[in-house]
Amino acid sequence: MADLAAARDFYTVHFGLSQVDEFDGGVVLRVPGPAHIELAAAKRDGGPPPLAFELRDATEVDGYAARLKHTARRYPRGHYGFEAPGPAGATVMVWSERE
Repeated sequence: MADLAAARDFYTVHFGLSQVDEFDGGVVLRVPGPAHIELAAAKRDGGPPPLAFELRDATEVDGYAARLKHTARRYPRGHYGFEAPGPAGATVMVWSERE
């Protein structure tokens, strides 16, 4: 978790991003414009950490889900999205908090 704190500090101090959310093992930072970066602690198995993209609404999520042949769902935290395998074994999450 020290690496996660260092990464958060790097982006907030050096790039001026603001933290807008926090969850067990990660943080969400606001990027100028309608974008966010989600930083998560490295996986316990040593694999690459996940990468997440927040989209404008559920319709955009469904569009990407169709392109990637995945099905979006509502997660326990309330957001809507899906996870897909990404490069080098990373998990890529596509999500939105808006209907």
